[in-house]
Amino acid sequence: MGGLDRTWKKKSFNNFLIFFIILINLSFILAASFTGLATEQSSPSNVSVTAFQVMRDTYDGTTSTFIGLNESTLRNMSNVILENSTYGKIKFNSNLDLVTMAESDLIVNFDIDLNISDNLINVYNLNLPGINVSSNISLYGISYTTPQIYHNGVLCSSECSEISYSGGIYKFQVTALSGAYWLRETPASTVCGNGICESGETSSNCPADCTTSSGGGGGGGGGTTTPTNETVTSTPGYDFKIDPSFIQLQMDKGTYYQKLVNVTNNGSNSLTLTLSVEGVENFIFPADLQFSLEPGESKNLRLDVYVSNSRAADVYVGKIYFNSPQVKKSAEVVLQVKETDALFDIRTEVLKKYIPPGGRVRANISLINKGDLRNFDVHLEYKAIGFNKNIYTIKKEDFAIEQYYSNTFFLDLPNNISIGNYIFYAQVSYKNVSASSYDTFIVERISTFSWFLLIFIILLAAYLIYRYYNEKRLRARYEFNKKVQVKKKEQKIRKEIPTEIPKLPDDLE
Repeated sequence: MGGLDRTWKKKSFNNFLIFFIILINLSFILAASFTGLATEQSSPSNVSVTAFQVMRDTYDGTTSTFIGLNESTLRNMSNVILENSTYGKIKFNSNLDLVTMAESDLIVNFDIDLNISDNLINVYNLNLPGINVSSNISLYGISYTTPQIYHNGVLCSSECSEISYSGGIYKFQVTALSGAYWLRETPASTVCGNGICESGETSSNCPADCTTSSGGGGGGGGGTTTPTNETVTSTPGYDFKIDPSFIQLQMDKGTYYQKLVNVTNNGSNSLTLTLSVEGVENFIFPADLQFSLEPGESKNLRLDVYVSNSRAADVYVGKIYFNSPQVKKSAEVVLQVKETDALFDIRTEVLKKYIPPGGRVRANISLINKGDLRNFDVHLEYKAIGFNKNIYTIKKEDFAIEQYYSNTFFLDLPNNISIGNYIFYAQVSYKNVSASSYDTFIVERISTFSWFLLIFIILLAAYLIYRYYNEKRLRARYEFNKKVQVKKKEQKIRKEIPTEIPKLPDDLE
């Protein structure tokens, strides 16, 4: 009996010990989960698996260290520096609460949400709450004579102030860090009437320098067709190439993008080109508004593209003009701005890419309802738009949509439409919500040679078809006659063969 009692007490003690160990470990896990920070204890089993992290692998130089800091320091960290030793540096003038900035995933990702690159500081504030504090920004490798600070696509004046500029390093202070910052050369004062469409001049305020092509009728089309450079005037010995000469961009609101355009002097004389943007001047900002090229020389021109959150989600068209007194060309631009969370997804696909003047352009338009509503009426508007922003044929329709809708729509082009490039624009709307898409196409006139070539091809095809069926008919007749002759021979042979076997003489039986 005493042995059983000792065994029972031993089991009870073991159970209590196991329960106590589990309770202690559980308390550490709960404590770590509440704080969200990795805390090292005397035992390895007391290290939390939900560790606080600061991602900063793309930064070097004088970048602050975030390892081995306790929670109180991370919640009120002073003198934070992020540096990319090639492109620039940010020094925060106020303390940062990195724990709050990390939010529920316990990660502050400076690698993704804060970008320091060539002449650019870009911050995604939605993912870094509390980072919009006063900061000193340094941009490296700057060669401008008199830089201007741009913030979210507009000249930054009251919120930005220059600190210093020497040795290719431009330093300035911002009152609240947010969005995108970059530098541009201060443009020279424009002179209307000098034959150059300079920055700030358009066909509206200076038609003498900035010309536009004549209007025409509508059309749609061509997803991957590539327009050619537009040459307005040209002097022998002066020429250059723009690559690409047709730029298509698709961006979400509040995003920044850098696009490189190669410009090559193909002429035998030096060129000085002056740039201006029309139609998309609120989105695209050339890094250099004027530059010179020697014969055979090329330059990669950087275009800073920024879409503000205040811009409407839509399709925007325009041109970038490259002008000199001797030769003028332009690159055509289509920019599609999209909502992050859109109610509709609309897609436009032109079925035939090349359309003659007076022809009909057809496009398949597909609508995808991404919301919860079903069986409701939407309004569809589609039209043709030229790159000079002229609008041509416009059509409007209303119809009901469930979750998906697809149909083919058409626009008739007028006979006097200008040769060139257009977009088939489509926009679907429901109450105050809308979505848009486009496809490009080219209007081209069929030449006399092309007509003769087309007629020749049609006649040749008709002749080949006639010859094929005629040979087929003759072959069939030959086969039929051959069968008839064979049949006649068989009948003749049957007639010559005796039907009865001759009877042998009696003496041979």
